[in-house]
Amino acid sequence: MMAKPRRVTVENASALTSAIDALDQIASESVLRQAAVAGARVIHREVKLRAPVNLDIYEGKQGRHPPGFLRSHIIIAYEEEKSVPGRLASYIVTWSKEAFYGRFLEYGTSKMAAQPFLRPGFEAKKKAAAAAVGAVIQEKAREFTSGR
Repeated sequence: MMAKPRRVTVENASALTSAIDALDQIASESVLRQAAVAGARVIHREVKLRAPVNLDIYEGKQGRHPPGFLRSHIIIAYEEEKSVPGRLASYIVTWSKEAFYGRFLEYGTSKMAAQPFLRPGFEAKKKAAAAAVGAVIQEKAREFTSGR
C-alpha cells in the first residue's frame, strides 16, 4: 500500500526561512565552542580547588615551582583530534606542560600513592557542566529566535 502524498502550504515563508536560519546559527561552530567552554569552566574550577598543594618549593630542571604551582597551571585546552569542525567542539581540563607532574599525583607512581583530583573534580561537576552547556545553547536559541 502506497502512502498518499501530502500537501504542505507555507503561510509565512519569511518566518520559516528565519527559523531555519536561526537553527543554523544555533548549531554553528561558534555556539558549540561557547557551550563546550562553559561546561569546561565548571569542571576547571572544581579541579583547581581539588589540586593538591605542596607547601615546599620544588626545584627542578624547569626552574622553581612555588606552592600552588600545579593549581595555577590547570588549564582548559581545545582537543582538536576529538573535535569535528562545525559539529563538535571538544575541550579538556588538564595540567600545562610545566606542571607535568600532575599525572604522577593523579595516578600515583611505584613510590607514591595516587592523590586524584582531576577525575573526582570531573565526577563531582559533570551534571553542572552539562547544565552550563545547555544554558548557553538555550540562551543562544532565545537570542537567534527573538531577533536580537
